Order: sequence, then C-alpha cells, then structure tokens
Amino acid sequence: MYQLNEILENKVINNLISGFERCPHQLNKPHESDAEIILLNDNTKLAITTDSISEEISTGLYDDPYLIGWMIVTVNISDLAAVGAKPIGILISEIIPKNFSDEKIKRLQKGISDASKKYGTYVLGGDTNEGEKLLLTGTAMGIINNEKILSRVNCKVGDTLFSSGKLGIGNAYAISKLISKTNTPINFQPEARINLSSIINKYATACMDTSDGLISTLDQLMRLNNVGFEITEKFEKLVDHEALIYSKKLNIPSWLLLAGQHGEFELVFTIPQNLKHEFLNEAEKNEFEPIELGEIIPEKEIRINLYDKSVPINSGFIRNLPFETKGDVNHYLQLLLEYDSELKKSYDLHFTSN
Repeated sequence: MYQLNEILENKVINNLISGFERCPHQLNKPHESDAEIILLNDNTKLAITTDSISEEISTGLYDDPYLIGWMIVTVNISDLAAVGAKPIGILISEIIPKNFSDEKIKRLQKGISDASKKYGTYVLGGDTNEGEKLLLTGTAMGIINNEKILSRVNCKVGDTLFSSGKLGIGNAYAISKLISKTNTPINFQPEARINLSSIINKYATACMDTSDGLISTLDQLMRLNNVGFEITEKFEKLVDHEALIYSKKLNIPSWLLLAGQHGEFELVFTIPQNLKHEFLNEAEKNEFEPIELGEIIPEKEIRINLYDKSVPINSGFIRNLPFETKGDVNHYLQLLLEYDSELKKSYDLHFTSN
C-alpha cells in the first residue's frame, strides 16, 4: 500500500497533529474527509472546516480583492460540499494592512457577500485585525442530516470515477498569472458545488474536491483506499475548453493541467456499478451533467490515457514537487515538462503534446 507519509504535505500534517488528543465524537480520521465530521447528541452531524487565503495573495495569484473575498468563502463551502453538508454559515478573520484602500475593502467585502448569497449561507461573524499583509481565514459549518457519511474512503474496485464538471481551469489560470503573465489572464471564479452535493451524497462511495488538482486528489484517494484509478476519458471531454486552448497556445501538454496543484473546486467522486444508472437518471432530472472520468482498478497506481496509451503516472513525484521546488513556479513547470518528456521516451509516445 502507498503510504500517506510518502507525501510531504501529509507528513507535515501528521507531525503537527501527533500530540493532539482526538475528539471522541469525531467520525472521520485524519486525512479521511474534506471537512471534520462531529456527531452531536441528537444524531445530527456537524461538518466544520477552516482554510486561509495567504500564499495565493503573497505570490500574486489572487490580486483582485473581489476574487480574494469570493475565494475565502468558496474554498470553505467546497469542503462542506464534499461531505454532503448543508451550510449553516461561515466565520471570517480578516487581517488588513494599513495601506489597503477603502475601495479595495469594499471590493473584498463584496466578494464575500456575493459568494455567501450564491451558496445560500451567511457570514456569522469573525475577527478583524491590522497587519503587514492581507490575510483571510474562514471557518465554515454545516449540518449532515442523513445517516450516510460521505468521506474520502470506502470506494471499491469497479466503481466508476466521476467529476462534477470540467477540470484544468485552475492550473491554466495559475500559469497565466504566475508564469506566462499575459495581459489577458484566464477567467477564473470557481463555484463550490454545494448545489450538487445532496445528489452525489446519495449515491457516492467516496468524494473529494479538486482544490489541489485532479492528480493530487486521486493520489490521496488512492493512498486512503488502497486502490488505483484509470482515467479513460479523452482530455478534450474532461478539460475545460478555455484551458485546453490556452495550453495549446503555450505548447504545454494538456494533461499537465490536471497535474498542477491549483485546482478548480469540482467534486471528484465514485459511484458503484449497481447505482450508476439510477445516479445518472437523477442527475439528468436535475440538469446535472457529471463527467465520467474512468474507473477504480486494483493496481495501486494512477493511469491516464496519454498519447493514445494507458500510462501510469508518478503521482507521488507530482504531489511533492511544489515542496521540493520551494515556490519557484518556473522551475516547477520546467520539471513537469521534463517529466512529460521522460514519459514519451519511456512509453514510446510519439504523438504531439496535445
């Protein structure tokens, strides 16, 4: 079995929490769900999650105050969606620098307000302080009323792998902002799939959002469930159209839009074969068009349909790369491109990069 601690992020988290006592009412183990799930006295389950917008601001990835406000709500509500919780509200801590203008503050708060309305939830309160740099932290809470607990574990070999929408736009946006730095960056304002979570929760065996990109998501699911994944769908059908055009323009292999670690907050989930037909029927009735990505396989690896061949991907290398390149995004992309070249040589892949 692939070990969780082979991934540097998991190792850091495990070291940080090693001295903490686990809550006896907590239903998920570490790493097992996007939000923490607490059993309340009346058998209702509380889902709670917290996330910050920090590195995205300091690197310049998010420089529009409205987008920053939108994202602090979205990243947290997306975690609730991945466990099938109905949002109660969100607490937000805002550290605002002295030189942050009134107009920027208005745009920041407008982004928070619009996102909250979009997801049918509320800002319950929070904290405001002054600091050297802008920093936002959100803590979202939701209720799970059904008996079933949706988490990252319990998928099985033979289950079908789905996504709630097209992928790759998050990494295309990151390239446009941090590397190519064009005057016309990719349009990026993702939506948490909270409106789809009740349907997914009804049928899915496991679920996780793509905040870190598809391959990182599948790698974590692989390590937690001791299974593998094979992506059989062609990239033209699963990658966002704008992102696909952008990758071709820059001559970047389209599959790398799934490998980078800035995601688009879609939900990736698994459906057992005996429920697949019923799930697709209900999805159609609700105008939900999930994308079938592939299936779960017994081999503990992630395989993608690359240049007309099914190729195993070193997902551990891909996940650890951001830590090893220490924030150097150009070096990071260079190493990904070199890895793509190595795959072509190893598997005799002679087709064009897209």
